[in-house]
Amino acid sequence: MAPTISSDLLIADVVKKYPGSERIFTKHGVGCAGCNISKVETIAQGAAGHGKAVGMSLDALLDDLNAFADTGKLPPGTPEQPKGTNTMTAQAGIKNVIAVMSGKGGVGKSLVAGLLAVGLRRHGFRVGILDGDITGPSIPRMFGVRGKPGVHGQKLLPSMTQTGIGIISMNLLLPSEEEAVIWRGPMVSGAIRQFFTDVEWGDLDYLIVDLPPGTSDAPLTVMQALPVTGTILVTTPQALATMVVTKAVRLVKQLGGDILGVVENMAYVEMPESRERIEVFGPSQGLKLVIASGAPLLARVPIDPLIAHLADNGKIEEYRSPQFEELQHNFLALAPLKEPSPG
Repeated sequence: MAPTISSDLLIADVVKKYPGSERIFTKHGVGCAGCNISKVETIAQGAAGHGKAVGMSLDALLDDLNAFADTGKLPPGTPEQPKGTNTMTAQAGIKNVIAVMSGKGGVGKSLVAGLLAVGLRRHGFRVGILDGDITGPSIPRMFGVRGKPGVHGQKLLPSMTQTGIGIISMNLLLPSEEEAVIWRGPMVSGAIRQFFTDVEWGDLDYLIVDLPPGTSDAPLTVMQALPVTGTILVTTPQALATMVVTKAVRLVKQLGGDILGVVENMAYVEMPESRERIEVFGPSQGLKLVIASGAPLLARVPIDPLIAHLADNGKIEEYRSPQFEELQHNFLALAPLKEPSPG
């Protein structure tokens, strides 16, 4: 007789039909059972993408699932899961995951991700940054972090910035920061998953995920495999950039994600003496993305030589400006967690 559950079934369908089976997926290293990826991936696909890193057996997973389907009893070694929490969030101790994405390269996603983390930290939140730009990481240099991540048991420990922001990035694992990472898409996606699951982040109010450009493997991995609370979209005033970022809007909406806001970077240059604003890349296109995304414009960040100087010298945590204050204020006004967690 054929088994009740086969590898070609969607993970979401199994979890829906057999509540509690998501804990069996977790046991075998397939932590996507409680997130959006389960809506589009089969058990075989989820096992190949998530379980490969931990050397899981697809046959053992299917045996446990079928035993549970037949008897209603969870197999030995099945982990507990706190009620009302996503499996991966409960494992990582992270309250909110904020993805910073664009779809377009060169618009300053890393800068916005870094500034957002700095602002949250100044307000007392416990913050981490997952540098998801595996082949072009810049977060460590921006924060002046060069020390290798520590190790605790089987997990990495994030490297800490001067103000206590935890960072994990491929650049921290390479022999030198100039070393090239020449990987295909699936390897990049696997690294992002492991940066989430195999790092001991501790208790965080916010984990900011800096995404690479595009709407392919890496952004899909974050939007589908990680328990993303909301997304911040970054653009520039150029109509071309706005057109490409609109693709990211559609990606997030297609996956059922929540867009929290839009940031228009490199919006203008303010002359030092006259305070005249020169729109180097043309007039603002932010309203178009606000309409397309249904989310507010959080800030228009200017081209500021001070930002470049501080980022190049690893001192972005020292940056202050009225526009930065506006970004912090507007994000916190709609943030899922408005006050730091006690402790």
